[in-house]
Amino acid sequence: MNYLNEKIREEGAKFVFPGERLGVIEEFLPGRGTYVEEGNIYSSTSGYLRLDKVQKEAHVQSTARTPLTPRPGDVVIGQATSVQDKTMAIKLFQINDTVMSNEFVGVMHISNVSRSYVKSLSDVFKFGDLIRARVISTLNNEYHLTTQGNNLGVLLSACSHCGSQLVLKNRRLNCPSCHKGERSVIAADYGELT
Repeated sequence: MNYLNEKIREEGAKFVFPGERLGVIEEFLPGRGTYVEEGNIYSSTSGYLRLDKVQKEAHVQSTARTPLTPRPGDVVIGQATSVQDKTMAIKLFQINDTVMSNEFVGVMHISNVSRSYVKSLSDVFKFGDLIRARVISTLNNEYHLTTQGNNLGVLLSACSHCGSQLVLKNRRLNCPSCHKGERSVIAADYGELT
């Protein structure tokens, strides 16, 4: 239990459960962890009830650990799982510096890939690429991503011809085995994760 939960408990706050009636909107405004139905304020989570008598608000301080989810502005790392002409899916497994225990899928539209013109996503990304991107939106409960930025883009990639790991040479990805060159949106620190 964290310090805040200990402090709330010391103050004699009442423990409430989801759906428990806390009061009416004539007495208090609904705050964090609450919702209103037919003029009554209910708890939306389990936790300690706090009645702010100065602000006239009812809050429920949740004791449950909230799962880590991507938010706009977060930098994420994931692997390309589907690459089409205009959109791609990326299985996310890291948010900022934290490796997640659960996975999310992010989507990227071709307009959010690069500041320069890209005809097709398959020209610059391929299945299996390890990619660093930034979350720009969570519209419709989807994680919309961009690779526009210096340290965003492909971190590791394999040759589509022989499968060897590509190396960065003259701002282009090249295969050391079959010498095939590939175009990509490359992160400034490409290859440094190995």
